[in-house]
Amino acid sequence: MDIRIKNLLENLPANLTHLKMQVQGSSETLSLIRRVIAASVQHLRLSNALLNDIKLATTEACTNVIKHAYKFDESMSFELEIKTSDKIFAVEVFYEDPGFVPENIPVPDLNEIKEGGLGVFIIRNIMDHVDYKTDQQSGKVKLLMVKILDKLTSDGGQSED
Repeated sequence: MDIRIKNLLENLPANLTHLKMQVQGSSETLSLIRRVIAASVQHLRLSNALLNDIKLATTEACTNVIKHAYKFDESMSFELEIKTSDKIFAVEVFYEDPGFVPENIPVPDLNEIKEGGLGVFIIRNIMDHVDYKTDQQSGKVKLLMVKILDKLTSDGGQSED
């Protein structure tokens, strides 16, 4: 982990926004997640492009859980933990996927783009830090995604229609 990101995570300010939520493993929860993210950073006045990048990366991660880990089983649920300050946006996604091995995620061939298979690639290109931790015995997965919110990264990103 980059020393700057590690330092920011270890020294979060007392006035950070911190929320945890458990959500149903259903595609319908994605719009709720996007609204929660927007509300959790509203006071920071992020550019629309940066906010949309954060929402895109987070919903891509949640979509992967719903689609690949839970196979659209709405009886399953997963947890999100979001921490924001004026310097950092961090989200952790906790879920179960006994067969998941992060090292086996294929790198897409951008010369032959097809629908699907770009989620992790998009996440890694949007966020400043992405880390999967897996417990092979329990099947529990923790995905940490971090975006630094300082002047150097406050611009850029994709606009949302």
